[in-house]
Amino acid sequence: MSTTGNKRLIEELAISLKTENTGANRKKWANYLLTQPIELNELLVLLQEERAIALRFTWLMGDLCEIAPVFVYPSIVYLFSKRHQIQVLNFNRSLAKMFYLCGVPQEIAGEAVDEMFKWLLDAKVDVTIKNYSLLALYQLASKHKDLKNELKIVLTDQLDKNPVSFEKKAQQILKQLENER
Repeated sequence: MSTTGNKRLIEELAISLKTENTGANRKKWANYLLTQPIELNELLVLLQEERAIALRFTWLMGDLCEIAPVFVYPSIVYLFSKRHQIQVLNFNRSLAKMFYLCGVPQEIAGEAVDEMFKWLLDAKVDVTIKNYSLLALYQLASKHKDLKNELKIVLTDQLDKNPVSFEKKAQQILKQLENER
């Protein structure tokens, strides 16, 4: 697809995200984008659009993570590096979801793990961010045994400080970590 074609596609996508806020619309776009010769990095300009478009684009990226994690994975390092500049509400939720569904690229693994532990410990962080972080950290702990103890300590500390949904998930993970000894 030509640069002009990409610009047109991005414009159409922006208009669609602005006017139709449905999961079905985002799924339609996700499936369509996967058939096009375009990389996610080319679409990231949508994060600089007006609030509604940028926010809905992050939701679309989440849909892409669910459908085709390999499409999103190459953009994770860039997105993580820009997390403080991207002015989208709850952008960390998108990152945590990407880490869980797509994986954590090796080049940012240390910093991403630190950030996810901070999210788990921060009382002001939304429970959805905590849940995705918990799941991503558990996946990493399964591969990197040195993370297991730190994850156990943090989860045990956080059990009575978070909503029931987090507590149940944390207890499940703690039980799985104990069984993996």
